[in-house]
Amino acid sequence: MSSRDTIQYAPDAGLLMIPGDPAKDFAPGFAVFDDSVPALRAFVLGWLRKENVRPAPPKAKCDAVLPVRVGLVPRPDNDYDTRAVSVAAPPHHGGSVLDRHMGYLYSSALHVTSESIRDLTEEAGTPVGCHGWIELHDLEADGRFYDDEDDDDGDGEDEDDADWEPSRHELVSWTEQKAFGYAVGSVRVLLPERQTVRALVDSYLAARRQEADRCTEKEPAPTGVEQGLRRALAERLAIRLRTGLSHRAAGGAWGQETERDRARQRRDAEARPLLRAWATYQSSPHGFRDLRAVTRSVFHHTRILVLDGSGVEVGQYHQPDGPLTLVDERVRAEALDALRVHGVDVDTSEDLVTLGGFPDAVVVAGGGRWSLRLSKPGVSRGGLPEAGWFDPDSGTLTVYAASLAEPLTVLLRRHGVRPLLVTWGTPREEVERHNLRAAVAPAGISPVGRSSRVTAAAQRLVPEPHRRWLGAKPDAGEALAAKAGSLLPPLVDDTVENPYYRRALEALFGAPVDLAGRGPCRLCGRSSQSARQGLFYCHGCCALARNGVLRDTGADGAWTEAIVYALRRLAEIEFSGPPSLAQLDRVCVPFEDSDLVDEVMLCRFLVPRPGSALLSARPSRPARTWTEWLGHAGLLTDGVRTSMGTATTATDGHLCRSLFERHVDDFLHHWGVAHEPEPAYPRHPELNTTGLRADWRLADGTFVEALGLMAKEAYAAKVARKRELARHHGLRLVTVTAEDLGRLPEVFADWLPEDSAG
Repeated sequence: MSSRDTIQYAPDAGLLMIPGDPAKDFAPGFAVFDDSVPALRAFVLGWLRKENVRPAPPKAKCDAVLPVRVGLVPRPDNDYDTRAVSVAAPPHHGGSVLDRHMGYLYSSALHVTSESIRDLTEEAGTPVGCHGWIELHDLEADGRFYDDEDDDDGDGEDEDDADWEPSRHELVSWTEQKAFGYAVGSVRVLLPERQTVRALVDSYLAARRQEADRCTEKEPAPTGVEQGLRRALAERLAIRLRTGLSHRAAGGAWGQETERDRARQRRDAEARPLLRAWATYQSSPHGFRDLRAVTRSVFHHTRILVLDGSGVEVGQYHQPDGPLTLVDERVRAEALDALRVHGVDVDTSEDLVTLGGFPDAVVVAGGGRWSLRLSKPGVSRGGLPEAGWFDPDSGTLTVYAASLAEPLTVLLRRHGVRPLLVTWGTPREEVERHNLRAAVAPAGISPVGRSSRVTAAAQRLVPEPHRRWLGAKPDAGEALAAKAGSLLPPLVDDTVENPYYRRALEALFGAPVDLAGRGPCRLCGRSSQSARQGLFYCHGCCALARNGVLRDTGADGAWTEAIVYALRRLAEIEFSGPPSLAQLDRVCVPFEDSDLVDEVMLCRFLVPRPGSALLSARPSRPARTWTEWLGHAGLLTDGVRTSMGTATTATDGHLCRSLFERHVDDFLHHWGVAHEPEPAYPRHPELNTTGLRADWRLADGTFVEALGLMAKEAYAAKVARKRELARHHGLRLVTVTAEDLGRLPEVFADWLPEDSAG
């Protein structure tokens, strides 16, 4: 496994060796079929010697390796892909390329090596190869391991091997592996990334051309040059034709069906019902609404997302030139309109109406390739099975079932690309395993978006049916209590100087953090700080109170009942009515009642934030907005939708024209601040000729305005008149915007009782 940085000829192997670094480079397997098993078995057996064993490289998923060198031979005769590259034993093993053929590189690796290997082989006239290894695994970790004394016959041979025959899944018998001392796994080839291979080949060929220019006569090629590829192919073709003709004459079939043929037929049969289902899918409504595009930046990484009205991510526009990938292809027209409104210049070269035969599939773009995945109810995008992949550099679409070629081509054209070549291929080994897992994956996304470790003592503040969502482990907590005399787990000192932690703690409790004070978190026991006397909460619990443990999955269940309980409890003990989303950022209960503070913190754990929703590609319902969650909890039973908002009655009976007004009214009522609704402003011959009214008047004559529609020009002009009118008459005027909902204790600090949370 060489780490040299140049291509060099290895006389003992008869190969031009492409260098590789085991610590950095990718080491894929390759596709093995029935006809290549004998050559691969002979190759592996030739290396099974103890003196060849080496420690496994860092990226290898095995216990040890046998370093090997293999040939990489372009195979334009391949029926399925003319770019195919054969993995073959080196020339010194004897026989032609076809005799030494051990398998084909997977289609995903061809964009790394195919063109470069072809150029290097054709111009140099020398077989090309690379380094690799045979995976070895510890026998003790293998479930088949047993002692020799279990051999009942005493002949030194295992009964399990009596009928054993080599296959692509097991090249070496169990008896041979036990004798060697390791379980033998796959053969891996070590390949640098595409740009590195291209640079190595270009450098080698450039140096070779310069040397050729200096020489008047071309030097003879090194020994080991493969001279008989064309002849070997012709001989193999003649043999296959004779065999096929004899089979045809005897039984009406051209030849013996291989495992590869059976796998292809199985995938084609599984794909045919999808075509019928997609015809119905294309004409059915998608269920998303109010699409809009937003730009978000995190740690200097900017993304342009398409969201629906509830804040769920529907798609992403990959900068700088696309594509626009979506969770549901039916929303493409609306998503493109949303991007244009956002200022993104999206060019659609083809009419979407003419491209109606698209599949129920999504495109996952990244890593130099696009993965085409079939949608499945209740499964996130990362868990969907792969139906094919697209290489943007070469324009090649590879599908795993021939019947999917046309709909997947339409899908790519809707993404703004037109495949130059459509081929059929076999999934890579890891893709095949992924698709098998996807076939038996549970049909549902977990509503738990974040984990927590609430102690048994704190957990008792929540009714028993809802405790499981807090992630507490009562048994473990009780064991710790018996050992330490408390229900709190041992302290972990994780309160380092963290500005994000201090910011979250100060926002929740509206006071600066006591940097000198340390104590156990009241909810989980970890070392923490406080912003109010005796109320210690760690960074993790503050984050969960601000973001929630649960998330909307688009399918109701027991977790929905926990959310309803938490919203109703917060409305009862903290806000005297339905809270706004912004109000959850501030704890507004008497801080002297520490158990009450713990309870409202845990209720915040159970309340999902709309932006955290994670839906499957086909949810049973759209994600709920915050207003819809309040309505689902029965907190807006009297709400009436108007052009100004949702008209509702506050807890104290005052009529409010919007939820924004109700949040403020409920806050004043909850904290005992006397307030009169709809007071009239003093008359004025110019400023008040229509009988202007404020939203509330406090006991000392202060007027309060809830400014919810400042984006409207007429509304903003009326507010300006009210401000001028208050200044003219010497009235104190307090204005509240939606951004102030999280800091109402500060806004109304002058009117709150002295011992209140504010």
